[in-house]
Amino acid sequence: MRLRHAVMLAVALLASPAFADPLDDAVALVLAAHPVLVAERGVRSAEARQRDWKTDLNLSWTQQGTEYGGTSGPNLGVRMSIPLFDRSREQREAKAAADLRKSEQTVLEAFLADVARLGEAAAKVRERERMRAFYRDRLEYRSEQVDEGMAEAGTLWAEAEQVQTADLDFRRESESLAAALEAAARRHGGEEWMRLRDLLAEITNSRRQ
Repeated sequence: MRLRHAVMLAVALLASPAFADPLDDAVALVLAAHPVLVAERGVRSAEARQRDWKTDLNLSWTQQGTEYGGTSGPNLGVRMSIPLFDRSREQREAKAAADLRKSEQTVLEAFLADVARLGEAAAKVRERERMRAFYRDRLEYRSEQVDEGMAEAGTLWAEAEQVQTADLDFRRESESLAAALEAAARRHGGEEWMRLRDLLAEITNSRRQ
């Protein structure tokens, strides 16, 4: 249920104009570069190159009867076997294509679930950022009150402590998001993981706006 919910959230993001372009690009990249899909396409390509027919090369020495004017010498024979009614190759290709489509669906669902989780992490960063700005503004307001003699200087300590805590929370969530971005990009992007990381960062930055 949790995975289904995550996928539904990601699909909703895909339908949103703010996310459509970078998410479309990210999906296309994942389907092209995901390590599992790349490996499966390699196996499928190798199997497709295998021939279903075989040839046998025979080299022998034959002796013709001299009374008929024949001569002796090497005899080279080639025998080729072609299964005219064998559909095993066609069946293997159909199964390989179906397996690849299934793998693509599995990979896409896992990727969209990660995108949804990254969106949730980005929302947490945004909330921490909002709280940090709130406490900073309040500290500035208290400082003005102290300067005007409307509040005691000691009241600033509690405000400053809240600002420091808010800063730490924001940095912690930001670092967690950055680590999750790189992990998802490496997991789904294969050799193109850095480009995927940039696309995911673009998606999550849009999420934070």
